[in-house]
Amino acid sequence: MAADGRRISYDRFWGLLLLLCGALPLRLDGESYPWSLVLRPGLSLPVKAWLAAFPAAGLVALALGLSGARGRGRHLASFVAGTICLALPLALPAVWDAFPEASPRSLPLGDVGSVGWVMLLSLLAIFAGSGMRIVRPAQVPGQAVGALGALLLGIFAFLPSEGSETSFALTRILRFAQWSERWRELLPFTLLAAAAILGTVNLLRSRAEVVLAKLTRALLVAGLLAWLSIPFLEKGGDLAAHLPRAWGALHLLSPLFLALDGAIACVAMTITRSSE
Repeated sequence: MAADGRRISYDRFWGLLLLLCGALPLRLDGESYPWSLVLRPGLSLPVKAWLAAFPAAGLVALALGLSGARGRGRHLASFVAGTICLALPLALPAVWDAFPEASPRSLPLGDVGSVGWVMLLSLLAIFAGSGMRIVRPAQVPGQAVGALGALLLGIFAFLPSEGSETSFALTRILRFAQWSERWRELLPFTLLAAAAILGTVNLLRSRAEVVLAKLTRALLVAGLLAWLSIPFLEKGGDLAAHLPRAWGALHLLSPLFLALDGAIACVAMTITRSSE
């Protein structure tokens, strides 16, 4: 949730990612670009509407971000645009039947195991708390949400993994001695761990709290993008197998973060009964 003075510009970034959803192919077969899928006769109208909703939401978010609007209506519109993309598969199960890659069940959480969802929700809480610190630094809810996320993340990251005596975090820390060989695996973990540490430090009020909140969110997003994009840098990697997973994760997480940021800004501004 970058800001220029009092202007918040998260919608520009997430809008661009939503537009990317409208350009990224599902598979490397030359026939799986979104516009090709929309024109495919075999797909139902609800599925085509879901595919078209992503670039449409991206255009809305980007236009709102570039418009310079400062009222709650801007953030409410971003929330609605992201929520529509998320809600369509819930109301229309045919979407996830046609594209199971976009279902939360297919989210590539790696070998995090059963604690992966708790850790992901914890990171989202830190992200949300940091966003509230940027919009309204004096509000207590921002600190409270961030503190809850940091606490849960610290507990579950260091719980022993299933079938192992070591935790997910400790396993990664022990692999740092092999950074040159394992940097692709360790870089997303390092970025997300740095974000969690900064988010925890920022629970204390300071003059740098807004800067720390921005860095926390930037590191979280960088860790997420590294997690999705590093396999594309692998020479000889199986991109054909990774592309559908990246496509599905992008279609799930981009509208989620747009809706989350819109809700954060709208709620924070409503609490203080003011608007930008």
